[in-house]
Amino acid sequence: MVNKKISKVLGPILGVMGFMLAIGVLESPALAADNVQVTSTYINSTTSAETYKDYSINVNKSVIQNGLKITLEKALATKHKLNAVIKVESTQPFDQTKNDNSIVQLLYGENHFGGQGMSSNYIDDKTLLITIDQDNNEEDFPENGDLRLDLVFPNYKVNIGMDASVDFSESFKKTIEKDISTKISGSDCTLNKLESDVLGTVVTYKEPPKDHEDRYMDSSMILKVGDKMYKLRSSGSSSDSQGIKGTYESKAATYDILKDQKDISIIPLSCDITWDEFRKSHENNNTKEYESKETINNVRYLKSFDFSDGSKGEISNIERNDNSVKVYCKGTSEKASLLMASSMSIYYQFVEGQTNYTDYDSDKYMSFYKNPNDALGYIVEFNNVKKDKALELIFRENIEQIDRYNIGNEIQVSK
Repeated sequence: MVNKKISKVLGPILGVMGFMLAIGVLESPALAADNVQVTSTYINSTTSAETYKDYSINVNKSVIQNGLKITLEKALATKHKLNAVIKVESTQPFDQTKNDNSIVQLLYGENHFGGQGMSSNYIDDKTLLITIDQDNNEEDFPENGDLRLDLVFPNYKVNIGMDASVDFSESFKKTIEKDISTKISGSDCTLNKLESDVLGTVVTYKEPPKDHEDRYMDSSMILKVGDKMYKLRSSGSSSDSQGIKGTYESKAATYDILKDQKDISIIPLSCDITWDEFRKSHENNNTKEYESKETINNVRYLKSFDFSDGSKGEISNIERNDNSVKVYCKGTSEKASLLMASSMSIYYQFVEGQTNYTDYDSDKYMSFYKNPNDALGYIVEFNNVKKDKALELIFRENIEQIDRYNIGNEIQVSK
């Protein structure tokens, strides 16, 4: 089963200048209300799937204690992000039904607080893979230095620490950075900066102070890079008396995708559903069960979708190759079509009695683009999909309230 934990840990600092590509900004009213038209050159559906290039450095440093072998396999850092993969091997099967109360802490750079996310997957009954992601948008990670891992498994009486000397100079060179300083039309939100590196693209923003209950919960952005589009999801925010600072992020739109593109833009997709409204609508577990789902090519999906304004959406076809899935969708309006395409995700179906579950990261491997054979159609592409896995395809449930969403003016970001 997948376990996800969020904690605050000591993180970043010491700035280092990477190779920066200069780009410029300008806003144009490309999309508006119901007569939205997204223009995009067609990408042939036979185009080979994008490959997410891994710039991690191999560490492969191990410690053995009380029947567990802990290996810091690899790590990767950019100016503001850190990723590490840890493998835990046991001589006996893990008891996956018991809370292990494990503590995993990764330290790199000066002692500043940053955010840490941890996910864990059991590859088999004796092997656990842990992935750690850290971010620090206020300071810079160092380009090279000492990486410290501390790990505690109380149930196994394991308490280890290890240090590794690392050099991330190669990944630090691969950075695109640009000040945007553009206010979103019809909003009090200002986009500050775009930064793209080997771990994805982040757009930072600021807006005036708001009461927590009045803050919106499903606003996002669409990043257009040449012919393809990528969802920029809200990835965190902080607030004080001066206002709110936050980020939108796409793990799929990496430096390698942006580096040679001259046509880059951002489409704001705002939503005025508040957190309070969202909680109230779900406090009685008020979620819809769709009994009319169909299955094609081992993908279970809802063929048709109804919006609150009477417009409809549908999935017309799903193609599946060895490691990719293409979903053909469209709505009765451009707005409905774009909401469907941008809110789609997939996950591996859970099998009854299954003990080793592998998660699929839609955020990392999903993109979408216009269908050349249908004026309102989109093709949503998921890459790096295991061909023998049954899939479940879902939408963000909130998009059915289509009148609560607004597509803002397209903000051009060009080199």
